[in-house]
Amino acid sequence: MGVSTVSIAAAGFAAVAIQPASAAVEPAAAAAAKPAAAAAVTGGSGASLPYAEVQAENSATNGTVIGPSYTQGQLADEASGRKAVTLSGTGEYVTFTTPVATNSIDFRYSIPDSSDGSVYTAPLSLYINGTKQSDFTLTNAYSWYYGSYPFTNTPSSGNAHHFYDEVHRLFTATYPAGTTFKLEVDSEDTASSYTIDLADFEDVAAPLTQPSGSVSVVSEGADPTGVNDSTSAFNDAITAAGAGGVVWIPSGTYNIPGHIIVNDVTVEGAGMWYSTVTGTAPGFYGNGTPTNSSPASTNVHLANFAIFGNVQERDDSAQVNGIGGAMSNSTVSNIWIEHEKVGAWMDGPMTNLTFSGMRIRDTTADGINLHGGVTSSTVTNSDIRNTGDDGIALWADSTIGADAQDTISDNTVQLQQLANGIAVYGGNNNTVNGNLVVDTGINQGGGITVAQRFTSTPLGLTTVSNNTMIRDGDLDPNWLFGVGALWFDDDQGPSITGPINVSNALIEQSPYEGIQWVEGTISGVNLSNVSIVGTGTFALQEQTGGAATATNVTATGVAQANAGNAPSYSCEGSGFTITDGGGNSGITPTQCNGWPAPVYPPYPNSSVTVAPTALNFGSETTGSTSAAQTVTVSNPTSSAAPVSSIAATGDFAETNTCGSSIAAGGSCTVSVTFKPTASGSRTGSLTVNAGGTTNTVSLSGTGATAGGGSATLTASPTSVSFGNEAVGSTTAAQSVTVTNTGSAAATVSSVSAGSPFAETNTCGSSIAAGSSCTVSVTFKPTTAGAASANLTVASNASNPSLAAALSGTGTSGGSGGTTNLALNAPVTASSYTQNYLPANAVDGNTSSYWEGTNGAWPTTLSVNLGATDSLSSLVVDLPPSSSWGTRTQTLSVLGSTNGSSYSTLVGSATYTWNPSTGNTVTIALPSGTSDQYIELNFTANSVQNGAQMSELEVFGP
Repeated sequence: MGVSTVSIAAAGFAAVAIQPASAAVEPAAAAAAKPAAAAAVTGGSGASLPYAEVQAENSATNGTVIGPSYTQGQLADEASGRKAVTLSGTGEYVTFTTPVATNSIDFRYSIPDSSDGSVYTAPLSLYINGTKQSDFTLTNAYSWYYGSYPFTNTPSSGNAHHFYDEVHRLFTATYPAGTTFKLEVDSEDTASSYTIDLADFEDVAAPLTQPSGSVSVVSEGADPTGVNDSTSAFNDAITAAGAGGVVWIPSGTYNIPGHIIVNDVTVEGAGMWYSTVTGTAPGFYGNGTPTNSSPASTNVHLANFAIFGNVQERDDSAQVNGIGGAMSNSTVSNIWIEHEKVGAWMDGPMTNLTFSGMRIRDTTADGINLHGGVTSSTVTNSDIRNTGDDGIALWADSTIGADAQDTISDNTVQLQQLANGIAVYGGNNNTVNGNLVVDTGINQGGGITVAQRFTSTPLGLTTVSNNTMIRDGDLDPNWLFGVGALWFDDDQGPSITGPINVSNALIEQSPYEGIQWVEGTISGVNLSNVSIVGTGTFALQEQTGGAATATNVTATGVAQANAGNAPSYSCEGSGFTITDGGGNSGITPTQCNGWPAPVYPPYPNSSVTVAPTALNFGSETTGSTSAAQTVTVSNPTSSAAPVSSIAATGDFAETNTCGSSIAAGGSCTVSVTFKPTASGSRTGSLTVNAGGTTNTVSLSGTGATAGGGSATLTASPTSVSFGNEAVGSTTAAQSVTVTNTGSAAATVSSVSAGSPFAETNTCGSSIAAGSSCTVSVTFKPTTAGAASANLTVASNASNPSLAAALSGTGTSGGSGGTTNLALNAPVTASSYTQNYLPANAVDGNTSSYWEGTNGAWPTTLSVNLGATDSLSSLVVDLPPSSSWGTRTQTLSVLGSTNGSSYSTLVGSATYTWNPSTGNTVTIALPSGTSDQYIELNFTANSVQNGAQMSELEVFGP
């Protein structure tokens, strides 16, 4: 096997060469050096997060579960848990069941890139408890990078990676635990596929109120709609607040294209879900590099708002970060940052800066980097996910100074694409404690690294304690060997002496080795109470000269050991010495046989699991209770798993033996029964929330009447839109066909349409199996504006309340003349920028606007008027503000009766918008025009490299 010896010295004794295990010889000195009783290895639990995270692959779906995969360039490799769900056809869905009360959702997704890397958007349908909501708009703008560092947006460069982005929504209602949120591909959802990774559910608190004595940015002229640049207003508010003052950001969206400089000021918002600063690359920067040559800002406190940029590439020379500069004696708390290059890049020197409660997602580079001369500072209780480089880094750049007395504590760091979850590059007296580092170093790097790299100052005392690392590390594309979950690197020399004290470290499911030493000479690494559970190659990978100590270090599930080979790697001979403090197992002997192919999962589970993940109860008579079926809940971890909740929905009930906690390595059972309340197909779910993990079991069965057979009703279509109708007038009737697809007659108790809709029907009191009836529905609006209701058929069918959605818009001026037929109509666009959505063009507010993606010519916007109507003209508005200077745009007008086949109504022409005349253009349509869909095709804008429109108004003759 090519097994070599490794030089291990017992504490207090000279080094002794330990022979391979087959020699079965234990040196007397080693046998005499008995350690203190090993404490249970618990690792760290990370940040206290306000949301519950639910994995798509553990949720009900008829899509395709992908993974697990540890192969770079695959969608599953970059997914949480290395699994996800792909929806690739109409009707495919994934249904999340929230384990907590929630008024919000945030989900992680990927849609395919365009062939040339250009930006596009695609809708995806959302249903809450089966009721259709407004679509989500997904984009490829912040995902899909190619080539070599620092990467491009060009698919032809190869090496595709960084596939995922996130989208979120705050609802107007709070939904209880057990509510279902279904993401479904409907016919209008245009991406070729949708891959869904996870969803977060949070019960967001009400917005905060303005502090007494503070200065509101709105009072200084800031625009909360996000239309106008609010930079001057923010700066004026800071000036008005004065030294030590407080600036207030009310709920709203504020356009800040660049930096706001802060010093001796508090800037607070109503909450990260309410107060949003957005723009090309908005940032709050202290004095010092790169802002100016002044000393670091002091007494800065930033809290409770969001910073959402529009950074779509990595340019290391650009200062496009959410937080920057230098801030001493300052705090940054509860800020959500997305789509910037770096969440917070702090250039020292500075001292006593604390980051807490941060939520940093989807950056092109680091999450937080304390760069040079940053001392006595802390990053704590923060959530860093899907960064393009290190999640959290201390970089003691020798051109600036050592990072010292800094602490990285109790953070949850996930899905770093390049580099590491947590990195310490040089510096001294720094601590990494209590963190949870999961699925990091996906394309290059590991979990936690302690190193002398990047011209850092010498690495001194570093404490790495109470951390958990799960599925961290990968195949380095340059070295062509694996990188460890925990790794030490002396890239720049001359040597590392530390000490580096590692204790209570839990390392699980490492794709390659658990712990690694690489490059140079590394001494002073002291490992105590370390548990390595499951690796793809080795327990330890020693590739340097130097020395370390190991006490109570255990390794199990090591792929090389499982294959009958030595569990660790070393070709250093006596050049690398491990002092044996006792209590070690599974880490010796070593081998020097090159790089074996890794053995990827399944590894031992790192969280609570359930089995099976689906139960079917077959047919059961309505009102009767089935025999119980059992679900086993297992806790394979080394610590007890608290049970938060276990609940069944639908016609299903559960009892369980789990109590309030599942012991380490233990299990419990949940007994589920089925008592159908109606005939036909019945579904529900069992949700187990334990150990911080939510598992969902799909439940199904069929209710049967005593005489056999059941009825099931369907409606076609499932929604009816009446378009625009004058108040007091009645539309022509539209028909809904109700069909009984079951095997027994359905007894109809009522058919009704909610106001202001009315119905007549041919259904009578019963619909025979295989038969249909017709419901004729009309719309008679009583007030102007949008109206919606349901057509409901109540029966004894398996779906006792069949509903079809009804909608229409009441207008005050009839169907022609002065009635804007496009007001609040469904609208789509081929692209949009930031939060300048297509819906802004039909919302009746000329101060909000839609803007297409820069350079995405031609750009189209299409509106569905609801029904074919006679049309005479349309008006295209831009915001009336004088800040919108005169400009021209080139466009053509197209029409369609079906939304797919368009004909040109008005050929391409250049029009002028002038604020002195209202910034409006009227375009006459050809006589006899009659269409349901109007599309504008923009090809040029003299001021902005993208199409712009604040309002599209369409009128009849």
